[in-house]
Amino acid sequence: MICVSLVEEDLTSAFALLPQAEKVADLIEIRLDALREPAVAPFLNLARKPLLFTFRAKEEGGFKEVPLEERLSFLKEAAKQGAFAVDLELSAGLEACRELRAFCKKAKLVLSFHDFSKTPPFEELTKIIKELKNAGAEVGKLVTTACTYEEALIPLNLIKLAQRRFSFPLISFAMGPKGRFSRVISLLLGAPWSYASFPGKAKAAPGQIPAPLMRELLAHFSA
Repeated sequence: MICVSLVEEDLTSAFALLPQAEKVADLIEIRLDALREPAVAPFLNLARKPLLFTFRAKEEGGFKEVPLEERLSFLKEAAKQGAFAVDLELSAGLEACRELRAFCKKAKLVLSFHDFSKTPPFEELTKIIKELKNAGAEVGKLVTTACTYEEALIPLNLIKLAQRRFSFPLISFAMGPKGRFSRVISLLLGAPWSYASFPGKAKAAPGQIPAPLMRELLAHFSA
């Protein structure tokens, strides 16, 4: 699946963009941390495609500093009201992860790890996969930053490892210009979804490519 990230400061703009994003996406990520006045219910009422709600911590790429409890309250609301999935950083701590897990009766719990400066060694990343699963994730997200094209191969190799060793669906790719290709290849290797930007709008993370281009590339490589 291609997940388009909506990164808007204004609710009205986000609502207007939603139907356009649905034309190019299979899944829509609502970045609550980007909104001046975060909200959950209006998006669920308007959406025709599945929604993933993320309220990212500032230290892991969030757009503003918001206390964990406040972020959790929005994610719990999303899980209760019918979101497809909610995303919380593993760094929020085991207690917070399990607290949110209790609200995910139907919503999928995505637990995530981001490294915005480097790609750690493969063995270290393998341990993080185990931590993501043990913390209660139904889907893991493990994203690094590639300084070389070779480094971008490391997170890609984790996708099959997670399937074989842990029976665990994992989203894994590298951020940055050198990791851009890995966002597409991750889907060919079995990642549940990958993240793309809406054309002409702000990107949620370094290296995101526009959703139409991602779909075109997938079609080309899958032919």
